[in-house]
Amino acid sequence: MAPSALRRRLPPIEDLPTLPRTVLRITELINDPATSARDLARIIAEDQVLTARLLKLVNSSFYGFRRRIGTVTEAVLMIGFEAVRSHLLTTSVFDLFPSRSTALRRGQELLWDHSLGCAVGAKAIGTALHRDNLEELFVAGLLHDIGKIVLIAKFPAESEEVAARVAAGAMIQEAEEAVLGCTHAEIGRRLGEHWNLPAPLVRAIEGHHPPFAGAPPEELSAVVHLADILARVLELGSGGDDRIPALDPAAWRALRLAPTAFNNILASMLADFDDIGSFLR
Repeated sequence: MAPSALRRRLPPIEDLPTLPRTVLRITELINDPATSARDLARIIAEDQVLTARLLKLVNSSFYGFRRRIGTVTEAVLMIGFEAVRSHLLTTSVFDLFPSRSTALRRGQELLWDHSLGCAVGAKAIGTALHRDNLEELFVAGLLHDIGKIVLIAKFPAESEEVAARVAAGAMIQEAEEAVLGCTHAEIGRRLGEHWNLPAPLVRAIEGHHPPFAGAPPEELSAVVHLADILARVLELGSGGDDRIPALDPAAWRALRLAPTAFNNILASMLADFDDIGSFLR
C-alpha cells in the first residue's frame, strides 16, 4: 500500500487508546490550583489498582522514606501532585497496549524500557540544569515514542516492514516515512492531543527529533532529544533501531549543559531506571 493511502487510513481520534477515567480526572484536578491533597486522594482512592500502585511506589526504594506510608492522602503530601500524576500516568500507559504476539510483546517491552530510560534521563538532565519541572520532563521522556506503540498495535504488517528497513540500515524515522507516509512523532502528537495533555508536552512528543528547522528548540524538546540519545548510549531497552543519533547543535546550545555534568546524569539514569523498572514490572 502506498504511503499516501496508508496515511489516510491512520486511526481516527476516536480509535486511539484512551487513558483510564480516573487518570484523566486526576490530570484535571492537578491542573486546578484550588485542588487540595485530600481532593486528589479521594479520586485516587476510588480506583483500587491505582491506590495499590501508589502506595507500593511511595514505600519502595525509589523514595526510601524511613517510615511506612499508609494512606493515599499522606502519599500525595509526601511526593507532591506532579509526581503522583507522572507515576500514575506511567503505570496506566504501560498497561494500554498488551500484545498477543510473543515477538511483538518482546519488542514492546524493549520499547518501554527505552521510554523509561528516556524518562529518567530527562529528569536527570533537568536536575543538572536546576529545573523545577522535573515531573513534566519525566513524562515527556516517557511518552516521546508513544506513537511507535500505536503504529505497532494498529499496523503490525507495515511495522514489520519498517523493522526490516531498519535492519537493513535505515533510521527508523526514514523507514516510517517511506512505508507509512508519516512518523511516530506525528502519531504521538495526535494521541497527546486526544488525551488533552499540556501543549508543551504535546510539542515535545512531536518535536524531539532534529532538525529543529534552524530555530532554537523548546527546552522540553531539547531535553528529550538528549535523553533519547543517552538512553541509547546506556542501552536501556531499544528505540526500534540500534543507531545512536548525533546530538543536534541547536539542542546543545539551547540546554547550555556543562560537560562535567554527564557523569552524574548517567549514574542517576542507571539508578533510577532500576528503581522505577522494578516498581512497574
